[in-house]
Amino acid sequence: MAIVTSNAIVLKKNDLRETSLLLDLYTEKSGKIKGVIKGIRSPMPQFGAVFEPFSLVKIVFYENKNKDIFIISQAELVEFFPGMRDSLEKLGYASYITELINVSTESGEKNTGLYELLVDAYKLLCGNYSPKRIARIFELKLLVQLGMTPAFTDCISCGKGIDPQHIAFSVKMGGCLCELCKGKDVRSIRLLPGTYNFIMKVLASPVAILSRVKVSQEVGRQLERVMKRFIEFHIGRRFKSMEFLRKADIT
Repeated sequence: MAIVTSNAIVLKKNDLRETSLLLDLYTEKSGKIKGVIKGIRSPMPQFGAVFEPFSLVKIVFYENKNKDIFIISQAELVEFFPGMRDSLEKLGYASYITELINVSTESGEKNTGLYELLVDAYKLLCGNYSPKRIARIFELKLLVQLGMTPAFTDCISCGKGIDPQHIAFSVKMGGCLCELCKGKDVRSIRLLPGTYNFIMKVLASPVAILSRVKVSQEVGRQLERVMKRFIEFHIGRRFKSMEFLRKADIT
């Protein structure tokens, strides 16, 4: 049984018995884990409010490959990200990003790039950037980390190069179709050149640079529709946090 010290993002917490918490965390060193921390809800809790969702914490835990839930023995708060907790919109998109990570990853699969992407997204949500645009950037970068990037440079059907002025996107086929092949999916979406250009910019650039990239409302709406359909189709579920954002008229 190995002792591991790692930074981690709190994805979710649930009360367990009278004094303990059951946590979903995405760690830098071990990927997603479930952990139990004991005594936290006692009259004199050892860790206080460290384990609020969306917090960055440093934890020490006992990693046992034969068990699904690990014991957390030490914890300290590294970053609370207060700047993304000052508006319902930012919190809503933080919830969506966190839910995406939680449902699209398996426990115990280390992915440092995914951990860094999540931290970067939280930092951007603390700034004066569009939460919607940050969500779209995160979705595209997430697909890269998961090995699910749609085909954008060549036609998914015939393999020929794509003309950005005449391009359709097929959700079920997993990528773009050229002008000659677009009829192979009658539900394909004709992409605006601005949408295609933004996607290619995101895929080629670091997250920090992308925070300054702006798009028109028309491109933003189309990109949201395309990403929603693709993620729900290939991950296989709807997201409660996005439903909340729509009902609150935030999307």
